[in-house]
Amino acid sequence: MTGGSVSALVSDASYTQAQLYFLDELAQRAGVYTVARALDLSGDLDPAALDAAVRGCVRRHESLRTCFRVLDGRLRQIVTAHEPALRVVDLRSLLARGGPADGAELVAQMARQEAAEPFDLRRVPLLRTTLVRLTDQRSVLLVTLHHIIADAWSLDLFLREVFARYRARVTGSPDTLPEPSLQYADFAAWQQRAEATGGHDRLLAHWRERLRDLRELDLPTDRPRPPERSYRGRSHPVPLDDRVVERLRVLCREEGASLYMALLAAFYVVLHRYSGQEDLTIGGTTSGRARPEVQHMIGFFVKMLVLRTPVRAEQTLRDVLRATTGTCQDAYDHQELPFERLVAAQGGVRKADRHPLFQVVFQMIDQSDDDLSVPGLAVRMREQPATAATFDLVCTVTGTAGRLSAALDYATDLWDRETVAALGDAWGSALRELAHRPDRAVRDVPLAEEHPHAPTALADEVRRATALADLPSDAALSVRDPWGHPAPQGVVGELVRRDLPDAPWVATGLVVRTGADGRLRAAPVADSVPVPEPAHAEHAAPVGEVERELASLWADLLDVAVVGRHDNFFLLGGHSLLATVLVTRAQERYGTDVTLDEFFRDPTPAGLAEAIAAAAGTGRGAAGADELAALVDALEQEEDHA
Repeated sequence: MTGGSVSALVSDASYTQAQLYFLDELAQRAGVYTVARALDLSGDLDPAALDAAVRGCVRRHESLRTCFRVLDGRLRQIVTAHEPALRVVDLRSLLARGGPADGAELVAQMARQEAAEPFDLRRVPLLRTTLVRLTDQRSVLLVTLHHIIADAWSLDLFLREVFARYRARVTGSPDTLPEPSLQYADFAAWQQRAEATGGHDRLLAHWRERLRDLRELDLPTDRPRPPERSYRGRSHPVPLDDRVVERLRVLCREEGASLYMALLAAFYVVLHRYSGQEDLTIGGTTSGRARPEVQHMIGFFVKMLVLRTPVRAEQTLRDVLRATTGTCQDAYDHQELPFERLVAAQGGVRKADRHPLFQVVFQMIDQSDDDLSVPGLAVRMREQPATAATFDLVCTVTGTAGRLSAALDYATDLWDRETVAALGDAWGSALRELAHRPDRAVRDVPLAEEHPHAPTALADEVRRATALADLPSDAALSVRDPWGHPAPQGVVGELVRRDLPDAPWVATGLVVRTGADGRLRAAPVADSVPVPEPAHAEHAAPVGEVERELASLWADLLDVAVVGRHDNFFLLGGHSLLATVLVTRAQERYGTDVTLDEFFRDPTPAGLAEAIAAAAGTGRGAAGADELAALVDALEQEEDHA
């Protein structure tokens, strides 16, 4: 969008786009909100035909030509005519000369880097396609999109369409894809109309009652939660037994449940046993494509759902399945409420170290098993493990060609791999029990095998306990949960001792957990000291011109009469999009690149004024301020997208 005339269509963004724009700004464009695929291509490849196929798909779908700006206090999507070209990286000569030695690792590293490279949501393109040529007969296609313009379903649609167009081009057959009757902007406009006409009021009332007195799930972690998220993450695969899955399908037919509900019910059992809580709240997802007109539309439709389910030790696994079924069905029946509207209505202070409402997500994805191969060219999808964590823990079940696989993506700031692996094993045990013994009580489900520890595997604070002072050299120690079962790694339990191989286990009264290194530690290892919800500060008038201007801006955005210098933005009714608007206006007004992350640290007029002064002192100018003014001038000549 530089040089020449600007031709663009401007319309309001959807609620999900607004939420993701906010999250991306908060992450300071760290490249964590991308969706990517890597495909192995074997055979005769025509790069020019592939480039034309990509361009044709981009022309057909407005989402792939869209960027975003905050204009007049609202997030707008700007559809341009930009067509990103296929980038070609030719490694054929390099690899033919024998370097680097490990070509496969080089490609894997390139795929990771491409998926992690951040996008600037204010500029097109938000799509990258890179073709890596390895030999004349082998290539890898890397496709990366920002989540704000596409979800995983959309990426599969994109790939199917690209290879359909490629097939038509290399075979000379006609392109039979019809022009879409609707674009994503039409969906966003429909969503905005539903809000403006009160269509969300009933849904909002339902969810507010459903989430009354909500308590956050508190899982024990290997390390205290840091004050800010780093988004560093890893993925741990969890095997799913086909025979167990088939037994679960039979149980689901008996109970009128879906397989997703059964998998989630077993996960709830594990979360209950790990946390000791009876009121469990996690996040779920739906495709957001219940309406047939959006089934083949590329865009960001995924909806986040709050799944709150009671689980008690005396319940049977079947009881938990039935409760989970009710929770899910209720959430599906009321899924049309945009998640960000619910977050805003819940109120409270947004925190930089966590996602609102829940930190654990359980989702199931049906991955396309379409054969993308074309005459003379075989296409195979590559596995790409997660390297970023947007939540504490995400359990993803993927269905492909009738087979299920699963993975636990986790924040490495909080957990070690061994702890997450133990949690995955515990979930597998709960699934087997649900499949074969659904009428067994939750408290009687064994989640781990016994692994006695030698007395040397003790942290100093545990070793000093009186109950362990006289341990003989051949003693054994174990951690048991409240019902006498061996506790999985990471679960808080009571330490028991056995002084001789044939002697009974004796309780010590010490509460411990097993760490990733196998050592027994005092428990619990919890978050850092919780920060209390800030109370409304006593009114203090703004000091200085900047604070007075910011207080006036806040009063305008939040529709309040008076704003003091220490008033918390979120306690006055602010939410994520308004925070984005506020920071954007501050950047434009003061010419400094103050960030959302800095605003979160002290969301008061005094705090923001201090952040602005600090940014000005480092010479951090607001990025693209002049370009934004020029863009707005050009866009004002265009009609708003209907």
